[in-house]
Amino acid sequence: MFLTTAFVLHVVSGALWTGATLYVAYATLPRAADGTLGRAAFVDAAHRLLVITRWTGVVLPVTGAYMIWTLYTPLDLLTASPRGWAVLAMLSLWGAMNGLVELGVLRMRREVDPDIGWGAYMAEGFPVDALGGDGPTAARLAARSRPYLLASAGLAALLLVDAALLAGGVPA
Repeated sequence: MFLTTAFVLHVVSGALWTGATLYVAYATLPRAADGTLGRAAFVDAAHRLLVITRWTGVVLPVTGAYMIWTLYTPLDLLTASPRGWAVLAMLSLWGAMNGLVELGVLRMRREVDPDIGWGAYMAEGFPVDALGGDGPTAARLAARSRPYLLASAGLAALLLVDAALLAGGVPA
């Protein structure tokens, strides 16, 4: 029962996060860059991605750790089998993707508030009300976050491939 619940929460959280990342990178980022998406809408999409990233940043490690503890004991199974390597690859991809989303949104936020510290940013993220009146355009914000969001989208695609291999293609 617990293992099934962990799988469900893990897969749903991973799907939400990778889907949100791909959506922001491929649907909102280009429109912000070319000026067809307003600044507030782009910031809102990036902030919502950040909220999803942080929420799944709790659910995925907790459920993943439980699944590792249940399925890969003794822990050397992680380093001694292709399935274990796929799990370790997933963990690495997740960490890098998480960091890239955080850095991309932080770079956007610093365009509006150059003096924001890491603690304040972690507490607030980049809500639309932080934009103020005048400031950088959506295109400028998109340019600042573009490399990070595109890299995170690439990692999201790799994460989905890894998940598919774990779901049915990697031998134990």
